[in-house]
Amino acid sequence: MNFSKYFFATALALFICAGILGQTPRRKTTTRTAPARAVMPQPTPEPVNRQLPPTEPRAPIPLAIVNGQTITTADIDPRMKEEVESLEERIADTSRSVLELQINTELLEMEAKKRKLTSQQLYNLEVSKRVLNPTEAEIKKFIDDNRNQLDETSLRPQVISLLRATQEAKVSEEYVRRLRTANPVIMGVDINSPNLNPAAVLATVGGKPITAGAVLERLKPAIYKMRLSVYEIQSEALERTINDLLLIAEANRRNVPPEEIVRTEISEKSHPPTEAEVAKFYAENKSRLGGDINSVRNQVAEYLQEQGRRHLERTMSEKLRKGAQVRLLFSEPQPPTQAISTDDDPSRGGATAPVTVVEFTDFQCPSCAAMHPVLEEVLKSYGNKVRFVVRDFPLAMHANARKAAEAANAAQAQGKFFEYAALLFKRQDALDVPSLKKYASELGLDRARFDAALDGGTFAAEVRRDIADGEMYGIDSTPTIFVNGVLLKTLSAEDLRAAIDRALGATSTTKTSPN
Repeated sequence: MNFSKYFFATALALFICAGILGQTPRRKTTTRTAPARAVMPQPTPEPVNRQLPPTEPRAPIPLAIVNGQTITTADIDPRMKEEVESLEERIADTSRSVLELQINTELLEMEAKKRKLTSQQLYNLEVSKRVLNPTEAEIKKFIDDNRNQLDETSLRPQVISLLRATQEAKVSEEYVRRLRTANPVIMGVDINSPNLNPAAVLATVGGKPITAGAVLERLKPAIYKMRLSVYEIQSEALERTINDLLLIAEANRRNVPPEEIVRTEISEKSHPPTEAEVAKFYAENKSRLGGDINSVRNQVAEYLQEQGRRHLERTMSEKLRKGAQVRLLFSEPQPPTQAISTDDDPSRGGATAPVTVVEFTDFQCPSCAAMHPVLEEVLKSYGNKVRFVVRDFPLAMHANARKAAEAANAAQAQGKFFEYAALLFKRQDALDVPSLKKYASELGLDRARFDAALDGGTFAAEVRRDIADGEMYGIDSTPTIFVNGVLLKTLSAEDLRAAIDRALGATSTTKTSPN
């Protein structure tokens, strides 16, 4: 495994998680499972903050035109206004920080080569081995300081990981400073220059250039997530602002207070659900609600009443907008096209197929199991037009997922990956090692060879490589699917078909376009 690649991917994933408000994907049928990760060690230090010149006050950003009136960021919630208006500055900061991470990675590789060590050996020697476990007093102090947010029993391991990560960040920061003192780092073109040429040299580390193309490719998922997060924030804020504006206009037209319209259109029409409605909802959702109907009746009733009120609010909003002229001045950002590696991973379909679908999966993830038959059904209708590739992304929250991924790779070595994967998805409640070996017998695999690979960790590095690549591509939940390098935002058969059809259309257009 290329440790420096893992090193960079882990640091980049941490930076993205720290710097982005959070993604709220739009989903339909199958939902992704997001990891509940403990804080991971930070292999590279926080980038050095540059002293930037003071910026002028930001001009309000136009968001929409409603009945001839322009709504800007000055008209929305001040907290959301700041997030929207500071987006480009935060993207610029992220770009500088990711370049710093790349420089640090190159320095580590150079030093490792000088000392005839691998990058991992060097990092372990200079950083990991210098990180001590926190004392009981340190753990207690952290928990006491954050008692309102933590449960000491369930989160103790996470607290220890966090304290170790904090210490590791300090140690690695000091080590990188020493490396920078000993090795020349020459800065080149500003990464935030407009119309940046991919061949432009951003920095030279020990004579080795770092080009804009390499860094910009790694920035794609981070910038997309930042733009998507802000899109969702401004959409929500703008929705409220437009509704308020139209409500006031309608109230003025009727010559009544706005509250009167809300009372007649929402409050007077909102009623508690009937016992039959509560019973029906409980029957349809019993498996995930848990408990008997008496124990959850109040919560179900409150939920149904809230849903009813929201429906009335949407209905009122639609009525108000019917006679209004509303034009939005922004649109949802589209996922970037990424170069997703598919070298030796399990695949079906022709190697020269015009469309490649890549799934990053977790065999213990219920959402992945639910998506499995959807993928099977959709992909078979395209025949050799589509190549399907599976890569591993076991989540830390799933105790057996990583070993299950290794087992699937061991089955792949004997030509039975897809048959074995189907078994794992059907038997997610039994993914311990003895069960994994039993499934190999059911498929007629060479047990001696399979067991040796599983017990010896033959494919552990392959799984780690997939995880590192996935983090580089911005993956933070499973399943995550790419169609010709473009993220599938909504996990449904309809959206998967639409994405494949678009990709087929694009490749057809490319082939027939004139020179």
